Amino acid sequence: MTVKLQLDRVSKKFGSLMVADDVSLDVDAGEFFVLLGPSGEGKSTLLRMIAGIETPDSGTIRIDGQDVTDLPPNKRNIAMVFQNYALYPNMNVYRNIAFPLKMQYFPPDEIEPKVRDVAKTLGISEILDRRVNQISGGQQQRVALARAIVRNPTLFLLDEPLSNLDARVRFAARAELKKIQRDLGQTFFFVTHDQKEAEVLSDRTGVLHHGVFEQIGPFDQLYDTPATRWIGDFVGDVPMNYVPWTESGTSGSMGFRPEWATVSPDGAQSATVQVAERVGDFTYLLCTTANGLRVYLRSLRSMSVGSEVRFNVDRHVFFGGPKDGEDERVSSERPERLPPRRA
Repeated sequence: MTVKLQLDRVSKKFGSLMVADDVSLDVDAGEFFVLLGPSGEGKSTLLRMIAGIETPDSGTIRIDGQDVTDLPPNKRNIAMVFQNYALYPNMNVYRNIAFPLKMQYFPPDEIEPKVRDVAKTLGISEILDRRVNQISGGQQQRVALARAIVRNPTLFLLDEPLSNLDARVRFAARAELKKIQRDLGQTFFFVTHDQKEAEVLSDRTGVLHHGVFEQIGPFDQLYDTPATRWIGDFVGDVPMNYVPWTESGTSGSMGFRPEWATVSPDGAQSATVQVAERVGDFTYLLCTTANGLRVYLRSLRSMSVGSEVRFNVDRHVFFGGPKDGEDERVSSERPERLPPRRA
C-alpha cells in the first residue's frame, strides 16, 4: 500500500523540553491512524508539524512522497478539524462548508454542487440554511468534516475533535466518524488522549511518551501485549498487575489484566479486598496480597471490603528486567504459567 504520510527522524525541542525525539512513522493511504498519549507528551506539536504550523528542528516530513518539511500549510493539501471545530458563527452551515472553496476562487456554479454533494454524504442536507449555533454538537462535527472534505485534501488531521461532546453524543459520533472515513477511503491522522476513541476508531495506534513512540500497532495488540510496563499501566481502565519473577537467571515481572485472572474459592493465590466497585455486571476489586503486592481483579460476585479473595492467573505477559534507565520490556521468553504464590 502506498505510504501517505512519512515522518523520518523528526525532532522538535522547546527550550530544554524535547517534545519529539527522532520520531519516524509511516502512515498508509486510507489508514485511520490514532496518535494517543497523556497530556503534555507532544501529540499536538507533532500534528502541528505535519500541518506546517510548527517547523521541526530536524528530520523530514513527506506527504504523498513529497517533501513538505518547509512548505507552508496552504501548500500541503491537508485539512484540519480542530477540537472546537472553528466554525464561523455568523455564517449558516452552507456558507461554512463553502468558505474554503470561495477562498480558492471557485465560481459559485461549481461551489454549490460540491457543497450539496458533501452535505448529502454526511447527512446534513436539511440543515444547510441553519446557523451553526443552532445545531447540535454532533451536527457541528459533521459540518467541520464537510468543510474539510469539500476541498478534496490528500490528508485529514483531526485534533481531539470529539472532546467537547457529551458522553452520549460522543458514543454515536465515534461510530459515525469511522463510517465516514471508510466511505471516503481517505487517510485520517487523529490525535486524542481518550483510549476508547483509539480502540474504536484506529486501524493502528501510536502511543507517544516523552517525545518518542513507546509502541505502535493495532489497539488490541497494545492492550494484550504491551511492549513496556508503562504501556501496560497507561492502556486499559486500570493499570496492569505485576508480579516479580526470577527463574533460571531470568528476572523481570509477570503482567496480567484483571480479566486475565479467575476469581474462585479454590484459587491458588490469595489477597484481601481494599476497594470494591461495581461496574455493570462486574465488581472491580483493588486488593493487596500478604507480601504487599497490589492487584486489580474482576469478579462476577459482589465482594466486601476486608474479605479474602482467591484467584488463579490464566494468562500473562512477561517483562524482562530493564537495562539501566529503561522501562521493563516484554520478553520473547514467556513461562507457560504464573506459578501459585502463597500468602
